[in-house]
Amino acid sequence: MTLQGLADRPTLPKILTFPSSKGNINLLQRIGSKYFDFGVLLLDDEIGARIEALDVKHKSNPDHVNRDILREWLQGSGAQPVTWRTLVTVLKEIGLTETAGDIEKEF
Repeated sequence: MTLQGLADRPTLPKILTFPSSKGNINLLQRIGSKYFDFGVLLLDDEIGARIEALDVKHKSNPDHVNRDILREWLQGSGAQPVTWRTLVTVLKEIGLTETAGDIEKEF
């Protein structure tokens, strides 16, 4: 897959099955139980109320919570810009530096 750059706007299908030189990256699995920190940062939800609501809605299922966090962000519901760069930055901030690096290498 050729992407123009980290400033490009991602889509949910590309995020969910991001192709890399190591094979497809399943971002939902890699974020896993770190969804609270991921959502707080990505959606700029300082007190975590939106993330807690998603957690209750999905009965703490990390894949479902992460998918909804990404959907909300992609729809512009957060304060963070909707770019690959934002996603990479947030992944680094929650300690997923290898995953962030895998995505960066593809640009």
